[in-house]
Amino acid sequence: MALTGVFFVFIFLPAVIVLYRLTPENFRNLLLLLLSVFFIAWGSPADVLLIALSTLFNYFTALELDGLRRGRKDTFRKAVLASGVAVNVALLVFYKYFLFFMNSLGGLFGADWNFNVPAAPIGISFFTFSAVSCLCDVSKGDESALRNPLDFALYISFFGKITSGPIVKFREMAGQIRERSMRAESLERGLKLFLIGLSKKLIIAGSLGRLFDAVRAEELGSLSSLTAWLGAVCYSLMLYYDFSGYSDMAIGLGRVFGFDFSKNFDHPYCSRSMTEFWRRWHISLGGWFRDYVYIPLGGSRVGKARNIFNLSAVWVLTGLWHGANWTFVIWGLYHLALLLLEKFALKDLLGKIPAFCRAVMTFLLAVIGWTIFFSDNMACAARYLLRMAGIGGGGWIDRTGLFYLSGGGILLAVALFGATPVLSNLGKRISQKDNMLVQIITTVFFALLLLGSTAFMISDTVSTFLYAKF
Repeated sequence: MALTGVFFVFIFLPAVIVLYRLTPENFRNLLLLLLSVFFIAWGSPADVLLIALSTLFNYFTALELDGLRRGRKDTFRKAVLASGVAVNVALLVFYKYFLFFMNSLGGLFGADWNFNVPAAPIGISFFTFSAVSCLCDVSKGDESALRNPLDFALYISFFGKITSGPIVKFREMAGQIRERSMRAESLERGLKLFLIGLSKKLIIAGSLGRLFDAVRAEELGSLSSLTAWLGAVCYSLMLYYDFSGYSDMAIGLGRVFGFDFSKNFDHPYCSRSMTEFWRRWHISLGGWFRDYVYIPLGGSRVGKARNIFNLSAVWVLTGLWHGANWTFVIWGLYHLALLLLEKFALKDLLGKIPAFCRAVMTFLLAVIGWTIFFSDNMACAARYLLRMAGIGGGGWIDRTGLFYLSGGGILLAVALFGATPVLSNLGKRISQKDNMLVQIITTVFFALLLLGSTAFMISDTVSTFLYAKF
């Protein structure tokens, strides 16, 4: 069941909200769990069994870790933690990376292996990272294990975040599962944020997607620099609105049911360095790798060589998290190289460059990275980057590029403007004013968002969640 589908928006979600409001407080977690199981089973009933088995394993492992920590049996606790993390990682590797690793080995040895691996369960990256977060947080004593297995199952499978994130750490959600309030204000704010995310995904990302698809349909060998850059910028903005929109929807759904999830994007394309960019883009993923990989490896409180190794491990894993393809690994190494340059070689120089120039440079570097990201393989990525540099193809400017620019220029301008904090800051200022005119304007605005999103929702041009395949 897609969060952007007609059934979810107009039938499932309203029914769930009514049921939730009518259900006694002590049974609300059970209701959300049952609805989450229904949500998962709607797309693939077989996934329910696998997620249930993973949930049971991690529930009992977390209880064991809690007991060992309280008993100060550190040796056994570390062994249980390592075993628990290994089982979760093995499950993820099997479904997402087994064929990639075997095909890579087959290519090295000239072997043509034929393996059949079942399709990956819904949200496997998100619920696996959630489970590992639980084991680590309980082991360190940052949060106690959830004693009620139904509460723990809700943490793993809550339908608002299992398919699209954000990756909510156990210590951030466990307390809210135990106790939270359902206020009218939270319901209103949650639904508004859900609508904003829905419109970002369907209207803006969907429109950018059609322009990008048109560019990608052109012969790669004939692209001009202008056309290639248009395609790359389109994809970069499309990815941002697609994933940040879905994150807004998930966070909004959390608020509807009393959960307070942290924001996952903070206008990353306004960053003035790649280091800042990765503090603003997919914040929950960066925070997860920081807390459960980078810091345990020693973080930055080690020698320079070890620090570089720690960063390298994080960025190789970050690339692989997005998919089983060497383009994602190279994309991760590309960002690693940029971050190392900023951290060591260019540390003093960057501060002397005007802020606007640094912001433009950071955006262009991010666009180049996304070009590697969306390419099918490194050969295609190299050819596309050469076209962006004006080498080969249709030169610098051609009629095709001017045609797409004239047709999509306004869309790109709107998307670029919307990626800045201007509109969100304006919205915050307006929301602070409580008068009849503001209420009318706000009501009309969100009604238009719903109408526009519905029009795109029922059309044939709606794309699926772009980030889901990563």
